[in-house]
Amino acid sequence: MTELILIGAGVLLGAILCFNGYKLFRLCLAVAGGVLGYVGGTFVCKFIESTGSKLPELAKTLIPLIPALVLAIMAFTLYMKALIAITALFCAYFVYTDYGELFPGKGASKTLMPLLVGFVIGLVLGIVVYFAQKWTICFFTAFVGARVIALASSTYLWNLLKANPYALYIQDSFLGTRVTDTPALTACFIIVAFTAAGFVVQLKSSKKK
Repeated sequence: MTELILIGAGVLLGAILCFNGYKLFRLCLAVAGGVLGYVGGTFVCKFIESTGSKLPELAKTLIPLIPALVLAIMAFTLYMKALIAITALFCAYFVYTDYGELFPGKGASKTLMPLLVGFVIGLVLGIVVYFAQKWTICFFTAFVGARVIALASSTYLWNLLKANPYALYIQDSFLGTRVTDTPALTACFIIVAFTAAGFVVQLKSSKKK
């Protein structure tokens, strides 16, 4: 029950960003900054503990919380100036978490390659959004919202779908058998569908103003 509530909350938040992101862009940027700061702090905690060090509970709370608050405030205050950095970091995290397994290599190279590819893609997108404004802001917020929806729901949906042999066949056809047990393709379909829908809805609603 708790899992479904969290999934519902994530989908609702993602839908707000996806279909109303242009109107709430400054707030969206602050939320994205806060999420990235929290994720980065959590990653640091896991890395420290992977070396054998033990972190106290207070440190586990503060290390993710402080960068989350700092990045959220900076993103809201600097607004468009923070856009390129937020977009680059967001895309780096997105490519690493969802498609990192598809990259070849081992150890550090397998971690750095998807991060680097995602960062470059995000950097280009951020520069385009910064200069093109309206259309790209609609697309960017639709994509972020779709990504949040996918993050909240793709694992749950894939666990339901993978019992069906046709779903496994489609997944294997696209990604190969070595990455069968992953929600990557399900997440991709969700992201594409909601990004397209959110982009169209936002463009239409912005024209009415």
